Amino acid sequence: MVKVVIFDDEILVLDAVQDLIDWARWELTLVGTATNGIDALELIEDHQPDIILTDIRMPGLDGLTLIEKISKIVPSTYCIIMSGFNEIEYYKKAIQLDVIDYLEKPITIERIENCLDKAMKKIQANNELKDLKQKWHDSQSLITAKKVIDILNQDMLTEDQWYEVVGMKASEITGVTVGVCQPNGSFDIEKALMSSRKILDIKTLLVTEGKKTIIIWIQSGDKNQLSDFLAGLTELNVLIGIGATYRHPKDIRRSYVEAQDALKMGGFVKETGIIAFNELDFNHRLSDTLTTLERSIIFSIRSANSESISTLVEKFLNDIKHNNLSPDVMKQECLRLIYLGLEVVKETGVEYTWKKDNYIPHVELEKLNSLDAIEKWLKCHFMEMLDWMKVLRSKQKHISVQKACAYIDKNFSKDISLEEVASIVQMNPSYFSILFKEEVGLTYIKYITKIRIEKAKVMLKEGKSVAEVSEEVGYFNHRYFSELFKKMTGLTPGQFKKQPSSTFII
Repeated sequence: MVKVVIFDDEILVLDAVQDLIDWARWELTLVGTATNGIDALELIEDHQPDIILTDIRMPGLDGLTLIEKISKIVPSTYCIIMSGFNEIEYYKKAIQLDVIDYLEKPITIERIENCLDKAMKKIQANNELKDLKQKWHDSQSLITAKKVIDILNQDMLTEDQWYEVVGMKASEITGVTVGVCQPNGSFDIEKALMSSRKILDIKTLLVTEGKKTIIIWIQSGDKNQLSDFLAGLTELNVLIGIGATYRHPKDIRRSYVEAQDALKMGGFVKETGIIAFNELDFNHRLSDTLTTLERSIIFSIRSANSESISTLVEKFLNDIKHNNLSPDVMKQECLRLIYLGLEVVKETGVEYTWKKDNYIPHVELEKLNSLDAIEKWLKCHFMEMLDWMKVLRSKQKHISVQKACAYIDKNFSKDISLEEVASIVQMNPSYFSILFKEEVGLTYIKYITKIRIEKAKVMLKEGKSVAEVSEEVGYFNHRYFSELFKKMTGLTPGQFKKQPSSTFII
């Protein structure tokens, strides 16, 4: 819809132009008229018209001044002047303002229609140029997306392929991380991740493949920047699976595969937010040949998610049934799954014992003669494992996490990983990660960040410089520390330091 407005202080002129022009013929919509410059400006701000027909001399604001303001508010608008004055200065000013035409009153309908035809041709040409630019941009985006997807699916990535897509040399990069999500229609993932593009040391690429969006973060500075950025994404209404960060671009496929696994498995932990592959620790002490369904069952045991076990066991047995496996092979697969579950239970560091004395799973399984009986047997054993883990976790959780927090508090300035802290409390990293989140209410990374910022507050109030504090709490990129501090507190370190001590609350 092309919108038109008319401005003239003579009511007769306004009525004549409104009534005598066949607006439908030109596919135009008259959205308003005004008899003075002030009302005219308000109409322009409200309707953002495409074509304006205006008199020069009007009360409140003259037509030429109005056109100057229009060029700032709606620069794409085309203006036509209607005036009873033929002064040379008006003509010169109109030419400078790049108006479509200068019509001297009395004006014929034919002349107005010729001007409208000229304006419509310009609008059409401008729209065609926009469409052409958009098509070019879309085609470039598709080409880039294809190249990105190609490098994600290649086992052998060359330096030239990487540089062509990213525009950075491998030697300039400190880390590459891949994320995967399936956005819903009500959520703008690009808008949510826009702030990561403003961080100078992180380059962000977004591409779409089918229903999923792939995010690639390429870091060239402090490796903590991305983890802290992700920890700050607290208002996501989609789930994003994140692969591990790798130093060399050749490992980007590995991070991509991990991100996909994290997305698939993360739904068992939460519906929205960030779920990192390292938190799930899929491969710890488990076979690399596990299917996605087997991984799902094992992760449900790790997270003590009894609600999902029954459904997953049913699906596992249905898959076996559809493959037409013999009873012997079927039992072997079920027994393998039980022993994989036992491996997960061992991650607690406490020996698991069956409820029945001298119980041998494969002997009991051999006695079963139907799929229903096997299903019941599997569910019963997994529920028994989960109940045992829940009781154990309630005993282990407080003391282990308390010890971990004490260690973090003492070593917060160092680059301490989840694996290092887990080893201090003698736990499997994935198991410890779950206990830590349950007890503290924060992920390991978010907790470290919180501690560092709290320590930084104290040091700033003690009179230390921002640079000193940044390094003493573990951030060697001073600018990044300042950005993170402001994000967490609402103030820059300098502003916080100047606050009166009475307002300082840790």
